[in-house]
Amino acid sequence: MEMSGGQEVVQWARHGDEKMAGTGDKIATDQSSTRRDETHTHDDYTVAWICPLEIEELVAVVLLDVEHPPLSQESTDPNAYTLGSMNGHNVVIAGLPTMGNSSAATVVAHMNTTFPQLRFGLVVGIGGGLLEIPLTLSPELKVPIRTKKGRIRLGHVVVSNPNGQHSGAVEYDRGKAEAGGFVRTGALAPPPSVLLNAVRKLNVARSRVRTQDPLLAHLQKIETSVEKPQRFRYPGADLDRLYLPDYVHSDREVSCRKCGCDAEKVVTDESDDSDQDGDDTAAGSIVVHEGTIAVGGKVMRNGVERDLLAKRYGVLCFEMEAAGAKNNFPCLIIRGISDYADSHKNDKWQPYAAAVAAAYARELFEHMPVNRVKECKIPDIGQ
Repeated sequence: MEMSGGQEVVQWARHGDEKMAGTGDKIATDQSSTRRDETHTHDDYTVAWICPLEIEELVAVVLLDVEHPPLSQESTDPNAYTLGSMNGHNVVIAGLPTMGNSSAATVVAHMNTTFPQLRFGLVVGIGGGLLEIPLTLSPELKVPIRTKKGRIRLGHVVVSNPNGQHSGAVEYDRGKAEAGGFVRTGALAPPPSVLLNAVRKLNVARSRVRTQDPLLAHLQKIETSVEKPQRFRYPGADLDRLYLPDYVHSDREVSCRKCGCDAEKVVTDESDDSDQDGDDTAAGSIVVHEGTIAVGGKVMRNGVERDLLAKRYGVLCFEMEAAGAKNNFPCLIIRGISDYADSHKNDKWQPYAAAVAAAYARELFEHMPVNRVKECKIPDIGQ
């Protein structure tokens, strides 16, 4: 996951009841999110919300019900925290100084020392997704990237879900070279049952909704809380383009249009499940997929390598930070799909993808009993 020149810098400067974000973002006065009427201690916080990019941190802070005053930190803890509550859960939001697993591991280690009652974390942000390539176009790399919700598209959400082989995330580039080839090693901690149960309860609740998808209310809150809200709106299906895996974007500094990428190399949809693959958000719903997420130490920008790894491990998307968080700290990974993990990736979908991932994460708190979270075992980060 990369963020180029358009990064959102979340540097709060309080002036009365207003909060200003760097690069001109202004969060409007909202009594529900700025109220500070309780006193909390470090031991009151039970859930960590980890956001690798600054724009992901922005939308997470916006979705707090109540923001709490900062607490003291040891001089050895360099992290910058935003504290608050969501549906009665006390949450610690932390960004990362740099992208990657090592940065995430350092942030999580300090976070658990400063807030010793944390039970688990949510790693929330953007990711690179995979879309099924028709067999007629790429027979050697046929990858059946399809879930019960259909094909993965830009703007969809992917949530890590354990299966018989993986804990919901697989470190595809961690292992050792042996005579028979590369052998993957290591395992990531699975999410606790209270989180997995919340995912299921949210699925059931969304299936029963006959009016508006509850996730859209969180998107609306984001749009009404920042300047330039159009950045966080669905960009449109016409900007959702997947190129053949071996067709390389020639100039990373310019868009596909300016670069002259060949429209004949765009993969067209040959399926008949248009109700699953269309403009779902415009129709009033956000599509959420569950499965295995690939975690690596580098940004995935290679369509051929992407598809080979997807075929090998059955992954739905790629990201870079969860391994650092999950090695000793159980987490659920929630990624909004902002690109197809190939050389054509750009920043256009990042704000919306960050927003839908945050909206899903926020709605999970509506389905997690506070007492059940407090009953979860405190992870031993020293293991």
